Amino acid sequence: MNTRNLTRAVARLVKDDEEELYPGELLLAWLRGAGEADLHRINVFHLADELQVGRKPLLATFIRLVKQGVMDLNWDFHCTECNAVAGSHRHLSDATAADHCPLCDVDFRNTLDRNVEVTFSPAEQLYQVGRRFLADRKRETVALHAAKQIRLPDPFVSGMDCLHVPLFREMFESETLSLRESLQIRQVCIIFTDIKGSTALYDRFGDTAAYGLIRDHFEILFDRVKQHDGVVVKTIGDAVMASFRRPADGVAAAFAIHHAFEAYNRREDIRDQILVKLGIHAGSTIMVNLNNRVDYFGQTVNMAARIQSTAGGGEIVVSHAIRGDAESVELLRQGVASVTKRVVALKGISKPQTVYRLNFRGAERGSRPNSRITAAEATVAGTPVLLSAPATAPVAAAAR
Repeated sequence: MNTRNLTRAVARLVKDDEEELYPGELLLAWLRGAGEADLHRINVFHLADELQVGRKPLLATFIRLVKQGVMDLNWDFHCTECNAVAGSHRHLSDATAADHCPLCDVDFRNTLDRNVEVTFSPAEQLYQVGRRFLADRKRETVALHAAKQIRLPDPFVSGMDCLHVPLFREMFESETLSLRESLQIRQVCIIFTDIKGSTALYDRFGDTAAYGLIRDHFEILFDRVKQHDGVVVKTIGDAVMASFRRPADGVAAAFAIHHAFEAYNRREDIRDQILVKLGIHAGSTIMVNLNNRVDYFGQTVNMAARIQSTAGGGEIVVSHAIRGDAESVELLRQGVASVTKRVVALKGISKPQTVYRLNFRGAERGSRPNSRITAAEATVAGTPVLLSAPATAPVAAAAR
């Protein structure tokens, strides 16, 4: 079957909005010369490298093509023993925590950022891979399995990569697991934010004016999260929970949020500033369906929320896991003057935890002084804080 209908459909969309369907002409040229092997389970990251374009923008383009009915999105589940695709679903709601590989005759657990791949196929009304090709591909897979030569694609779009494209969450908001299922995740970065004294804002400014400030706060947060490849998981009152694929993205977003509110508070010249408290942690968790939306549960989420509770107004506090991430450390070296190391007791966490308050350069409005922790700050949740020596160690020194 030729690609004429598929190419025409994409060409019409590119003509209507070439800027959104990046890189329109390159993609069209590729489609015109594509064969069955190219169009069967398209690996967008591999295609981006082939076309020498950005991976994330091209992934967003394919997500738009799914929304327009030109492409179908596949959730492919690779066997963790042999790497073959043991199951594939068009909707995440059909996914399960465990699958069975008929080639290995073993059961395995699915991990969203390990063995769950997102691929794309042309919509069936526009293009169909031939039966002979599929039969040949099946025989090849069986032969490779016998020789133990099946490899995971490198690179490939993982389930976590797809879920952290803001456009995917906007266009497919209800695309999530069934209520009874969950999927493991090896690492996700979680940010929790809250406003210091938000209740007092309503008392001082009145409902209408205070709501305007809270609304501006959400817009600033949502924009900065999106700009740094994160997604807002949910809001809880004035608090926000956001997730990021990489810890460094979360740190970069936190910096942007901090500086944006510094600028906002100066510009608005209000009596009470919007002082955002922010906590960051990264680790393993599980993805679930809560209120028909993607959500995350587990100790990593709990830790991030508790770490946020140790932050003062205008402060960012990060966990030891963030402090140990190489890319995040480099951002800290460039973006803050120093870090203050503390050992704190967190509610519901059995062992004391090491956290780090980030001290920005200069005495910025909206933050407490970037000096040492005062005696009044020397307890958290009733437990003495063990300070590093010196209390505010330079980032470079603390990294060693």
